[in-house]
Amino acid sequence: MSDAKDLRADERADSAVGDEPFLERWSRRKRALDETDDSGQDTAAVAAVPAVDTAPAEPVLTDADMPPVESLDGESDYSPFMSPGVSEHLRTRALRKLFHLPAFNITDGLNDYDEDFTGFAGLGDTVTHEMKRMLKRELEAADRAADESTTDASDAALAGAIDDTDEQPRDENDDSEETV
Repeated sequence: MSDAKDLRADERADSAVGDEPFLERWSRRKRALDETDDSGQDTAAVAAVPAVDTAPAEPVLTDADMPPVESLDGESDYSPFMSPGVSEHLRTRALRKLFHLPAFNITDGLNDYDEDFTGFAGLGDTVTHEMKRMLKRELEAADRAADESTTDASDAALAGAIDDTDEQPRDENDDSEETV
């Protein structure tokens, strides 16, 4: 409760000091709160006491202390490979072995690229709408080409027949009328 009163008093004091920028005031107040912990003790005084480490220091493990990577399985302990004395190459090999275990190779099935799309079943007798449309376009194009060739052939035959009649010699003494 006294902390709340102290904060309100600090706020009144902060509002009285108008020259101090907002961020400096915030930083100062934040540091004041950080210096006291939840129990109300001053952490600066606690931090001044050196910590006594009674646990014996563990020796740093090296590559020579590690088991062969080939002997590792799902039940093996991989934590010694994380020691700072182990080479990066050996650590990588051990982690690769770990993550190739079946327990770590489970896909969620939600990835579109998980499946193999190189082999696919043919359509068989199935004719899709797009295939029908393309077939219809091809047939129409073939009919047009056939009509044009027929028209061209009949036009050529007609033109040939006309040319033949024009080339026949006329008898100038013929008084018959031509009908057009």
